[in-house]
Amino acid sequence: MKKVTLSDIARETGFSIKTVSRVINEEPNVKEETRRIIKEVITKKDYSVNIMAKALKSKTTKTVIVFIDKHSGGYWNAWHSLIMKDLILKFKERGFKVIFSPSSGKDAIEDETDGFELLKSGIADGALIFDNMTNDIRIKYLMSNGIPFVIVGKDLDSQNTSYVDLDNYMAGFKGANYLIEKKCERILFFLGYEVFTVDQERARGFKNACEKAGVDYKIVFNIDKIDKLYLVSKEIINEFNPDGIFVSGDEKAIALYKSINELKKKIPEDIMVLGIDNLPQSRFLYPPLSSVDQNVDQFSSKLVNLLIEMLYKKNVKAKRILIDPKIIERESTLR
Repeated sequence: MKKVTLSDIARETGFSIKTVSRVINEEPNVKEETRRIIKEVITKKDYSVNIMAKALKSKTTKTVIVFIDKHSGGYWNAWHSLIMKDLILKFKERGFKVIFSPSSGKDAIEDETDGFELLKSGIADGALIFDNMTNDIRIKYLMSNGIPFVIVGKDLDSQNTSYVDLDNYMAGFKGANYLIEKKCERILFFLGYEVFTVDQERARGFKNACEKAGVDYKIVFNIDKIDKLYLVSKEIINEFNPDGIFVSGDEKAIALYKSINELKKKIPEDIMVLGIDNLPQSRFLYPPLSSVDQNVDQFSSKLVNLLIEMLYKKNVKAKRILIDPKIIERESTLR
């Protein structure tokens, strides 16, 4: 079957190739009736744009790649899903396509199955990087090759990168302080992998708040999944006997609720529970879960605006934007 060309569309509609090209590229100053006719023929002929050829001509693909760590095959949690949806909508409003890809800060360059290969080959204009880590090889590569990118998380290695992040130190600090103000004296904190900057920062803030107040605390890393938390939590709760539990990731709280119930304890009477993320479903747990809010709308807007600014402007100075965490109080911490 012969491939449909720009000339074919122009011939059938009666408009010039230049006008057809302007419609395909969503350029302004084309009459609506003209745009409608050309788009109808494009649909009928099943015409598709050669992205790479278009990129060579315009020097832009209008495409961004969002990299998320593989998380041992789990890829992302419920909060990631929330912010992904927002990112898709906001980039689309600005005329950008979005590609999501699993990636690793340890071996992205050598792993041919890593989505990082797409960026190296020029299929996208820039990137967002979730789940960065110390000595992240993706960040080093992007910096050395002048590819625009924004980190979703704090960069502790360089002062020349741009990032947007929840103030995770304050999330840990405020969460611990909130439970301390609620008269908790033995506080347990469950977190993800210690290799990730976000978890390091949350743990540091939590630890500082607990030590400042002189309360007993215990930090448990490498809890990345609901079932893993359920498997270890009962034994740890029995050993440490906490009166407050802080968990990084609201979706994991359901495992805690089950463990606490099986131990014949009550929330919040015996153990208060506080999450991080303020997921929409958290208010439907019983009792409804108190949580540290990340303000997904503000978070995603900052990411989109900053990356697009870097794509269109030269020599943009590095910007470090921190979202202030806010505690949303519900019945899981009300005695």
